[in-house]
Amino acid sequence: MKYTAPWTTEEKTQVAGTFTIAPGREIYGELTFSGRKTSLYLYDKDFFSTYSIPDQCIKGVLHDLTKVSLIGCITTSGPCSFSDGAQVRYHYSTVFPHFVVYGDNHLVPDQKTISEVHFVIDDASTLFYDFEAFGSLINARPFIETIANANALQNPYLDQERKERKVTLGPDPVILYFTGKQEIFAADTVLGRVSASHNPTHTLGGPNGVQLKNIIFVTIAFQEPVVFDESILRASTLLRYLGLLVGRPQNVARLRLRTESDQETPAFLEVYWSLAPDREPFYEGETMHPSDVLMDAVRQPEEFSRVLANWLAREDSWRDARIRFFGLFAQQRRYELDRLIAAANMYDILPSSAGPPDIQLSDELQAAKQTGRKTFRALPQSPERDSVLGALGRIGKASLKQKVRHRAKPIVDAVGERFPELLMVTDEAVTCRNYYVHGGECRSFEYNRNFNAVVFFADTLEFVFAASDLMEAGWDVKTWAKTPTTMSHRFASFRINYAGRLQKLKALLNQQASSKASSDPR
Repeated sequence: MKYTAPWTTEEKTQVAGTFTIAPGREIYGELTFSGRKTSLYLYDKDFFSTYSIPDQCIKGVLHDLTKVSLIGCITTSGPCSFSDGAQVRYHYSTVFPHFVVYGDNHLVPDQKTISEVHFVIDDASTLFYDFEAFGSLINARPFIETIANANALQNPYLDQERKERKVTLGPDPVILYFTGKQEIFAADTVLGRVSASHNPTHTLGGPNGVQLKNIIFVTIAFQEPVVFDESILRASTLLRYLGLLVGRPQNVARLRLRTESDQETPAFLEVYWSLAPDREPFYEGETMHPSDVLMDAVRQPEEFSRVLANWLAREDSWRDARIRFFGLFAQQRRYELDRLIAAANMYDILPSSAGPPDIQLSDELQAAKQTGRKTFRALPQSPERDSVLGALGRIGKASLKQKVRHRAKPIVDAVGERFPELLMVTDEAVTCRNYYVHGGECRSFEYNRNFNAVVFFADTLEFVFAASDLMEAGWDVKTWAKTPTTMSHRFASFRINYAGRLQKLKALLNQQASSKASSDPR
């Protein structure tokens, strides 16, 4: 469900008001909401500059008295002036805001005032498939009289005559219901208390009927208030994780903040995110299906919460590698050669604790290494000298193939029958990557002529990376491997198609081996 503010729509929208660009300096402006083209156009009869905005934040009040805080402002044009030839008529400038926070109050972005962040993702009903929370009664006749007359009996504002008047019933009653259980799951994590909940709204009814609609909010309640940037960072981390579970990056349909307030009622501010995560529809696959979600938060909330907490617990040390993975994950079904290279390289930036231990060198080899480093360090600096020093420094360290094997081994141990010869595939994937990075003759077959195999390599590296990460957090890969699937999730598609792709890869390898044997003059 796409949320829109009273004065915004999904289309390009303009609103006007006054904006403060410096203490005591208010300027008239027009704010345009248009995603990546969002802008604030400012103009005034006196000269002004937007290049030194305090904290890159502009506060404004719109004509409908909505208070807006424009955060992360960047001047995209100006200051400029318009003249009629004889004199300057007015000065103007255009600013791009990364975020527009709006509501009844302004927000100071560098103050720790945000206690909660709430957001809605577009696949929320798929990820949190709580089928039993809402429903309609198959046979409402035994219950309709009591329910239909309950409102009148409980309403203190009706007179006695109206309370005693019975509602006229018919032969085909309908009862819609919400069970009343709002919380789907909750977990205490390093980000704060993470939860998902139903937030139904309904009409009171009448001759036009009655409606019961629901929005599922994901919430992070912080242990103590944080600044704006931190709230967005934590929300983005959780957003990426939820997208992994459901099978594709998530669009943010709504984002709001709860701030510290002395008032009895909570103070909420809505957020317009100009550069919000935006999934590319052209590269999407099938519509995501609830049965393909990697974990079930509704029926197994304890397991879901435990894995979530464990996965988030090492976000700080894993962030660089995970960011690389999710960058590839966001490409969905778009494959280029650089995707394979990036998929292999993310193993190199994993923390040392996620890889195999260093190799214990013999005394002779260790001495030779030290002698070599001493010799080359004494030479004048050059690319060749630095290259040799780098190679000497890597002696005793795990190679890229060993790092990938280390991540793949737990998958082989748990569900090896689903992914036969997985270690051979990962080795070939790294060989392919090495060819495109370093060149040379070390290739197993003509990669450019068999790009489907390169795609298979990229899919394998991405699956091993994410699956092993989830397994160490407590994900039950054995149950997942036996679960029937519609293949809407990329990992499920990888699982089902693995055997066929492996067979084609082995045929290529055998063909290349036969070709080499026939061309060998011996």
